[in-house]
Amino acid sequence: MKEMNDNYGSFLVDSHITQHDEAHLSKLTADSFVSAMKRTGSDSAIVYSACHNGNYYYPERTGRLHKGLKGRDHFGETVALLRKEGILPRAYCTVVYQREIARSNPQWRVLQVDGTQSYRRSWHLCPNAKGYVEYACNHLKEVCAYDIEAIFIDMTFWPGVCVCANCREKYHLETGGEIPTVVDWNDPKWVRYHRARERWLADFAHALTDACKSVKPDIAVGHQFGVVLLGWMYGQSHRLSTANDIPSGDFYGGRHQHRLGAKVLAAYEKKLPFEWMTSRCVNLWDHTSTKSDEEMVASCASTLANGGTYLLIDAINPDGSLEPKFYDRMETIGQLLEPFRKKLAELRPKLFADTAIYFSTNANIRRDHNGQTLREVMNPANNMLAVNDLKPVQEAMGAAMALNRARMPYRVVTDGTTDFSGLKTIIMNDISVLTAPEVDRLRKFVADGGTLIATGLTSYQDIDGNTTGDFAMKDVFGVSFTGKFSRQWNYVAMPAGEFISNDAAGPLVKATTAKRIAPVNEPLFDYMDLDHFASYHSNPPGRNTDFDALTINQFGRGKCLYLFSSLMIKHNHAQQTFAADLFRQHVPSQIVHECNAPQSVEVTILKGTRKPAFLLCFVNYQDEAPTIPVHDLTITFSLPGSASVKSGTLVSNNQKIEITSQNGKLTLKLPRLDVVEMVQIDVASDQPQ
Repeated sequence: MKEMNDNYGSFLVDSHITQHDEAHLSKLTADSFVSAMKRTGSDSAIVYSACHNGNYYYPERTGRLHKGLKGRDHFGETVALLRKEGILPRAYCTVVYQREIARSNPQWRVLQVDGTQSYRRSWHLCPNAKGYVEYACNHLKEVCAYDIEAIFIDMTFWPGVCVCANCREKYHLETGGEIPTVVDWNDPKWVRYHRARERWLADFAHALTDACKSVKPDIAVGHQFGVVLLGWMYGQSHRLSTANDIPSGDFYGGRHQHRLGAKVLAAYEKKLPFEWMTSRCVNLWDHTSTKSDEEMVASCASTLANGGTYLLIDAINPDGSLEPKFYDRMETIGQLLEPFRKKLAELRPKLFADTAIYFSTNANIRRDHNGQTLREVMNPANNMLAVNDLKPVQEAMGAAMALNRARMPYRVVTDGTTDFSGLKTIIMNDISVLTAPEVDRLRKFVADGGTLIATGLTSYQDIDGNTTGDFAMKDVFGVSFTGKFSRQWNYVAMPAGEFISNDAAGPLVKATTAKRIAPVNEPLFDYMDLDHFASYHSNPPGRNTDFDALTINQFGRGKCLYLFSSLMIKHNHAQQTFAADLFRQHVPSQIVHECNAPQSVEVTILKGTRKPAFLLCFVNYQDEAPTIPVHDLTITFSLPGSASVKSGTLVSNNQKIEITSQNGKLTLKLPRLDVVEMVQIDVASDQPQ
């Protein structure tokens, strides 16, 4: 019998349909819905119990049944039929974003500092409104009484900074103070308020999860976790992630976000694989413009290659029908992906890497907001599609791209990760906020022989916004922060005469025990000086300063490279090549030694947890269709327990492929890669798993 552990392909049909026309949902039936789900080849399907409009899909006690259903329990009928057809039934519900419920209950609404209670079509409900929390929990209990395996709770985040009466009262009871109205990450008072927002939201998520499990203890709960990549405003934290059995979220940022973000979600896994959701249309706003087959396959394959469950999102037509031509295509896509889904269900593998990028919800802040009022900071753009200039995440994405360029498999560790075993290198991109336990763990990691690469203001503040004015890890870095920042345009002046540019000010540091590799170089004139400049268009290198741009420091048995600049945020060839060369020189991969694949190909390695085997995964994710195949791909690598390996097995067709061995290194040649291939490599069973 199929279980959630076996679920590596899923499907969801967005059903946020209003009652503004009598024809709405008139063609929706359980038979038509389940027939379409069968064609996708999915292991599970998510069925709507309620939508953003506040309409319900089952006869409820807590809400309003959509009148287009004519009294039918569409949710219950569909769940039962999915179960009969061998597809795992899962429920969708939404919180915070419930239009009619918010309109009908003004005492429960989110209130932003400018008096806004809604944006465009959305009306929002406050997680601190006790009456609303009780309402939401009762709804979830009703849903969980059905025969479902899992539930996805959408929109578990703040839609903005709420200053409603509920929030003001709660904050005053906790602190005796008023909610601050100016953002300032250097002010512990502001930081204290933001930490309260994170805690309140996490409490809300845990209350919802507990409500589900009070009815069905074994149900798998997933909260919308996609905005974890978008930063502080949405209030998601590591503690909220612990309310998730399935780290889930929908994303729309393209392949580079996908490659990093999948590893972020994987880092929050507990027992069940993470789930990466994305729409079959080009974005959520477009109802008909379907992505190419190659893009959908590459997207799903990227998730599988990181050990996760892919989920595609369709949108139902207002009358309740689905587009049959798309499901013709989806049937083919599902068949292509089927052997890879089955292989992951067989092995239940996890990402294998000796390099990690550090991801911290605590540090995902924007210091350029300092001094701005909440009225100035609030961005009315739809949160799920907003372009968020979040420096730590964007820089981490640049580091991820450089690691792919250097052919260094990596995974992600978080501010909640306590076990760094198996890692040789950790990369920290402007992780300016660290707790004392994090500092202790990272210091021990380096002292015990690990390599740390840190940039910018890493370790500048504690969780409460306090700072000594210097880095908490200055002894590990071997540099001290002067309290000053460089000019906005600056350069890393490399010894060979190369100048690596960046257009964001960085902290000026001086070495204490570290060895300087490169100094900071600044233009002769300030970037904003409109009357004095060296070159009309650009800001060329001027003079080297006494400050250190790139250093290396021995600490215990390990070492630390410190880079003052956020230049990894740049996705240009020059900055990417610089970062990749830095990684190759100072932390060369002990897993992949050589690979001739182009940059469109990501190589990941999954390690089986159910048998001693690895999956060597290749995903050729290109920006334009049709995908150009890669021919004669060659990779040389090393894996634990692989000394006697003579061959591997292509997952796509179960055919053997030769693997040669020389000097303890394995070489595999893949004659052709279209979009995705995985190679299963069985290894000696006496190796630790």
